[in-house]
Amino acid sequence: MERIAAADELTAGERVVAGFFEDAYPAVALLKLTEVCAATGVSTATVTRFARKLGYADFRALRRDLQDEVRARLDAPGDRLARLASDRAPSRAAGDAGEAGAHAAPRPRPLSERYALTAVDLRESARSLDQDAFAHVVDLVADDSRPIYLGAVASGQPLLSYFALLLNYLRGGVTELEGTDRWAHGLAGLPEDAVVLCAAFDRYPVAVQRLLRFARGRGATTVLITNRRTSPLVADADHCLFVSSHADPMFRSRVGLLFALEALLDAVGRRDPDRTARASDIEQFFAVTGSYLPQGDRGTRG
Repeated sequence: MERIAAADELTAGERVVAGFFEDAYPAVALLKLTEVCAATGVSTATVTRFARKLGYADFRALRRDLQDEVRARLDAPGDRLARLASDRAPSRAAGDAGEAGAHAAPRPRPLSERYALTAVDLRESARSLDQDAFAHVVDLVADDSRPIYLGAVASGQPLLSYFALLLNYLRGGVTELEGTDRWAHGLAGLPEDAVVLCAAFDRYPVAVQRLLRFARGRGATTVLITNRRTSPLVADADHCLFVSSHADPMFRSRVGLLFALEALLDAVGRRDPDRTARASDIEQFFAVTGSYLPQGDRGTRG
């Protein structure tokens, strides 16, 4: 679906097909060519040409890729773990080879393979981040006259907590929304000039959707960072940053989200050199309280 979302220079008929694929996803992955034509009112030649513009040899190749994507991306971590357990279950042939062989633990994934997957996610995330959209978000985050609120659930929450901690080196007025049961308290008095930045990974959290809608209803500007271009949450965001995360047998990497957050920090920090005064205040307090060992103190061994 990322190819479809990023497609450009489409004819009017091809745009109809693209819109249908986005609206009918994931069920569209099961449709035949004739069914797509009947639903969109375009010819088979138009659908085939659309598939080729996306880089596929024909419609069947596009359909196969969509089916693979649905299987890989729309399952939950529990489903992936169940498949792994099923794949690792001893077969009868393995049992014939001996009990020890049948129940041998699977070899761990090599570090080099994990690194390669992570490197792909980083490269794709760098390509996925639209420069103009990123610049708009930097302007919003760097404007310390506008309070900023950060909201996410599940694995996105600790990453936004990390982002909030470092963003506080650069500006004030940062509110980290911790725990959905306390969001109402953190959002009390939300001003219309506020910026509400949310992160959503893989799934579509209802809490994040409601937060975005509430913020827009109060006149605030909303930002969403996600790895899903087809996410329904996109409709409730004024600005979206899309990162990449490829299918993985167990847990997909959040490195693309982390990359986007750190890129924002770097851009905001470079925007105004005077921000160093705030960071100096923070470091001064660390020095007064003796929070860290002095640099160069390697300690001694007893």
